[in-house]
Amino acid sequence: MSAIPASPLETVDTNPWVRYVDRDLLIALLAIIGIGIVMLASASMWVAQKQYDDPYFYLQRQLFYLMLGLCMAIAMYQIRVDFWQQLGVKLLPLVLALLVLVLIPGIGKEVNGSRRWLNFGFMAVQVSEMAKLIMLLYLSGYLIRHGKDLSTSPSHQPLLIPLLVLGLTGGLLLLEPDFGSTIVIFVTGLALLFLGGVPLKRLGILLGGAILVMIPVSMMGYRGDRWDALMNPWAHEADKGYQTVHSLMAIGDGGWFGNGLGGSIQKLFYLPEAHNDFIFSILAEEFGFIGMLVVLCLYGWLVMRAFVIGFQADKVGKHFGAYVAYGIGFWIGFQVILHIGVNLAVLPPKGLTLPLMSYGGSSLMITLAALALLMRVHRETQLAQFGLPERRVLKPTKVRPVKRTARGE
Repeated sequence: MSAIPASPLETVDTNPWVRYVDRDLLIALLAIIGIGIVMLASASMWVAQKQYDDPYFYLQRQLFYLMLGLCMAIAMYQIRVDFWQQLGVKLLPLVLALLVLVLIPGIGKEVNGSRRWLNFGFMAVQVSEMAKLIMLLYLSGYLIRHGKDLSTSPSHQPLLIPLLVLGLTGGLLLLEPDFGSTIVIFVTGLALLFLGGVPLKRLGILLGGAILVMIPVSMMGYRGDRWDALMNPWAHEADKGYQTVHSLMAIGDGGWFGNGLGGSIQKLFYLPEAHNDFIFSILAEEFGFIGMLVVLCLYGWLVMRAFVIGFQADKVGKHFGAYVAYGIGFWIGFQVILHIGVNLAVLPPKGLTLPLMSYGGSSLMITLAALALLMRVHRETQLAQFGLPERRVLKPTKVRPVKRTARGE
């Protein structure tokens, strides 16, 4: 009697070339999270002991956020990508309402002069982190609905709506103020519009206009002081250049191989926000140039996988998934560049986290959710390449044995 053939899905599952989860992306993600937890523990112990009389306060909260983020990521991975295509435009009014709500005194939580958080008791949610993901979903869906008009229409009307949405979101973020998130969202949006078919010349004009608007905004008030300190930090090392000077001292003290885990001097109340805005400087001081290079390679690997997943999705006709994957790559890559640029004194301080490493529940959970969505895009792309249905067949159909009659028939 011949063996019962396995279902098509089970046959493909035994093929090592088919991966429902991108293993390279998963390895890079786990490595960055692991290094991040170790560095957060090292960078936050002294400040946590001083502020809360508990050296593990920030570490425990970050582990709590990590568990919540992983649960959110698992849930996101179970949802089909097409669902987010329809939901993106519906979530946009919600996030805009939250960006308005966070500006209201008594509702929005103010920290260090910025009103960016909504307090829910057990945790504070940073709305700008939600805006990054929701804007990405909205723009990806808009490009699917109006992509042909963006590339062929001689008028600016198809381009006007996403630009107005980007401008409104950026304006609300600047009122918090959150200049760093504004730049990340705007640049990611322009990159997606370019991939959607907007001519480079037109985008260049828009980018030039945005820069002309951003320059005076970035030079107003405390931001002007930051630029002044950036140009000559050593002349202002006791006041507005204090963070930049001690960040450079931390990186310089690290040398090639660093002072070893826990060996940082600058985290001992010299460098403010060592566990958050300047965690990369502490990593450089403790693990040196080699440690910096390893972390940069891991982020580069992660971003490269996002672009590869986007390219593969585009080839099989999963255009919305492709835009989402490209957008996540641009978002994370550009935010890493901005964070490291601040730590290296190439850019003025902006308060941007280093994704998956800096302390912050909203940033960690939203980034994990975005990467789970990226893995879902990869899963659906793999299934489409082999012409397989989305639902997995768990067990093959059982064949009942044939009963013989008394005559042996």
